[in-house]
Amino acid sequence: MAMKMDRRAFLKTSAAMAVAVSMTGLLGGCSDGDIGTDFGLFQATAGKAFGKNNGIDFGGTAEAGWEGYISVWVRVKDTSGSKKPLPIPAKGYFSLKINGQPVNNYTDGDLLENGGKINLSKGQIKEGWMHFTLKEDQKDLYEAVLAKKAEVTFTISSGFVTEIYTLDYTTSTFVKQTV
Repeated sequence: MAMKMDRRAFLKTSAAMAVAVSMTGLLGGCSDGDIGTDFGLFQATAGKAFGKNNGIDFGGTAEAGWEGYISVWVRVKDTSGSKKPLPIPAKGYFSLKINGQPVNNYTDGDLLENGGKINLSKGQIKEGWMHFTLKEDQKDLYEAVLAKKAEVTFTISSGFVTEIYTLDYTTSTFVKQTV
C-alpha cells in the first residue's frame, strides 16, 4: 500500500519537523555550546557542595591542627581563543563567603593544581571540586554550615561580569541569584 502525499501535507510535516529539531537545540539536547556565563577568557557555573574536616574520623591527628573543607563543584570552559591559554587563578575569579566572612584558602586537588590554578587547553571543558580550606579560627563558620544555619555564597567574577550563587541546604547545591 503506497501513501500519497500532496504538497500541503509535505510542507506541514516539514514545518513540524523543523520546529521539533530547533526545540531540541534550545533545550541543549545535542549542544556543546555555552556551559555557563561568559566571563571573558572562560565560561563557568557552580553546582553541588559538600563539607568535611580532617578530624580523627577522617584520619587526622590531634597534632595536625584542625582544618575544614567546603567544596564546590565547578564547570569551566576555555573561551580565550588562545592556542595555549594561561592558567586561571582561583583567587582572581572564585570566592566563597560564609556569613559574609571570606574563606581565602584553596587546596589543590581535583579542579585546582599548581597553587590554586585551573589549567585548560584551547576550548577545553573541565569540571571538578574546588576545595576551600577553613583554619582553626574559622571553625565556628564550618560548624554553622554543618548546622545549616550559615549563609554560604560562592562568587564567580571577572572585570566584566559577577555571578553570585547561594547554597541551598535542601539540595546541597549552589543556586544562581538573579538581580
